[in-house]
Amino acid sequence: MKTLDFSNDPESKALFERNLEAIGRHSEEIVTKLEAISQPVSKVVEVDGDLNLDIGHALFYDQGVRQFVEDQFEAYKQEPYRIDLNWPRTDDDPPQIMTKMMIRRLNQQREECGIKFRERTDQRGVTGFAVSIGIGIGDHIGRLINEYTAQSLIVVEQFIEFLWHSMHINPWHEWVETVESRSGRIFFVLRDSPASASSELTNALRSDNGGTLDGSLIYTHYRSHLVREIHRGLSDQISYIGSNRGFFEDENIMLTNATRNFLRSDYSVWRARPRREKECPAFVVAAGPSIDQSIDIIRENKDKAVIISCGSGLRVLLEYGIKPHFHVEVENTFGQADISERVAEKYDVSGITFIGAATVNPRTAGVFDRTIFFHRDTVSSTRFFELKTKPIFLAVPTVANCGVRFAVGMAFREVYMFGVDFGTRVEGLHHSKLSGYYTDKEFMYSFQGTEESTEFPYSGEGNFGGTVKTSHGFLLSRLFLQMLLESYPGYNVYNCSDGIEIPGSIAKLPGSVRVQTDEEARLRALKQIDGELAHYARGENVPVERFEELRERTVAWFADAQETVDRMNDVEEFDAFVAYDTLWSQFRAEEGEDFDPLNAVIWQNCYGTVMTTFNVFFRMYRRVTDDSVRPLYELYLKELRLFLDDMEEILLSVIDELTAEAEAVEAEQKESA
Repeated sequence: MKTLDFSNDPESKALFERNLEAIGRHSEEIVTKLEAISQPVSKVVEVDGDLNLDIGHALFYDQGVRQFVEDQFEAYKQEPYRIDLNWPRTDDDPPQIMTKMMIRRLNQQREECGIKFRERTDQRGVTGFAVSIGIGIGDHIGRLINEYTAQSLIVVEQFIEFLWHSMHINPWHEWVETVESRSGRIFFVLRDSPASASSELTNALRSDNGGTLDGSLIYTHYRSHLVREIHRGLSDQISYIGSNRGFFEDENIMLTNATRNFLRSDYSVWRARPRREKECPAFVVAAGPSIDQSIDIIRENKDKAVIISCGSGLRVLLEYGIKPHFHVEVENTFGQADISERVAEKYDVSGITFIGAATVNPRTAGVFDRTIFFHRDTVSSTRFFELKTKPIFLAVPTVANCGVRFAVGMAFREVYMFGVDFGTRVEGLHHSKLSGYYTDKEFMYSFQGTEESTEFPYSGEGNFGGTVKTSHGFLLSRLFLQMLLESYPGYNVYNCSDGIEIPGSIAKLPGSVRVQTDEEARLRALKQIDGELAHYARGENVPVERFEELRERTVAWFADAQETVDRMNDVEEFDAFVAYDTLWSQFRAEEGEDFDPLNAVIWQNCYGTVMTTFNVFFRMYRRVTDDSVRPLYELYLKELRLFLDDMEEILLSVIDELTAEAEAVEAEQKESA
């Protein structure tokens, strides 16, 4: 067995430097970490004319790595593991009216134009991503890139030394150039935590090239606990990964709601910035089924801790005779407003301060005497009102996420979560027995998704051991909460909920909770919070002139978008990656161009829906015959032009309506002054 010494091999060192330069175009952080390795623990060894990895106590491969990859890759080619999003149909997709219309029209016209399907098992090989879970020495990476037409590469590895070795042996610079020639990117997920690795992998698959997700390749190089957990997490998140990031109808609702919330009454805004540490703990209370067993502890400490109720948790607390200090909502629907109004009719909600996304329905905020709004990330209203101020990240998708985000954002170093179950141990008991799910006969009809939140087709490890039933939505919520807790090292977030385990939190039985502070500390914390918020009068920070400029920019953007569609149609030879990149260029600034928040309002408003139309086309393109590609592409572009015309008309009407409302409030205030 011969150990290879790269430090004394000029060719290996030169290859390493060339590879570093190429990889640096995609991740300077990885380059810095690789450059810091001088004496790796593992070694590359030559055994019987093949290579292997000596990891100190054993060889990593049972046979030479090149023979191992040869056998493994040939087996993979026989049955490659792909992400299959299927042929798009309206009954398989969320209720996005315009997207449904395009799917329906494309399906109808496909039949009229005689566009034919390929054999079911013979889908076109082009796709958005090739994912390699594990690098080893990396011989398989080149074959994965060269033998399959994937736009981007995602590499997942827990041992960065393996990547270091690979870059002394293999031509990564050539692989990088191949990916770049396809307008793709390279992502490195170098983590030894399954939860963190799954999180980063999910984000990579949700990146700017996500419109070509269908058919993406998942290649597993070796088996380990990390790999098994990543596979499980990936399976759980497929529906989320394949979903779009916002859609046109919802963005218009959110821009409208935010404007009307700021025009309705005086308000405060919570922004992300450093704050003074609070002396008392925060209790974040949601309506998971375990909350009913925690009420005595919450009641016992209600004067010592700041209590934040989340969604249905408000009704539960009030029914038990406990009034929270803050209440959180994030949904923008009429249904949520109906629920809040019914709670206010039955219980006394005076003195409770409302915390909500600026995009909530104004009737929801109107239930409470005092309101605190925050600007969510990646929504059009945030770009419009906050300009260059950073939004509040990781405060969604559920109210529990928002409650914890507010607690840590306000510098509560100790946070206790109650009823944040994200699932259930008991069949049929999906929320607290006193929540609106059981006590409000109209609740289940309030908004789309309510019934789905009572169905748990998946299993996960429990916070206190055992197995908990959960769902896609709750797994996504857990992922976001995990990412949040990773962003606040040094904070103690105790999970007192008998639900699914949440990485980064500390499991704590409710009966063991001991709060050492007193009521004075709680009162000081509440006063501090008030002083750390920005306070505004009704209509303040809703400038009419910005709406007028937004209208001008909207007209210009849609005219440019139509020109972009013309350019897409003028190409002689269709290339899916070029087409996607051309369309995506409508939603990013030119290189060297300064960020413009008003353009970003339009981008955010239209991006999710427009790029979803390409996702729809791409899924069809992978499944039609070669002679049907061009007719399908031209059919898609024709529909996209009509689509853009409709979107422009709708968005301009929204802007005009909000401009008139802002002008009316401005005139009213001038008159009263």
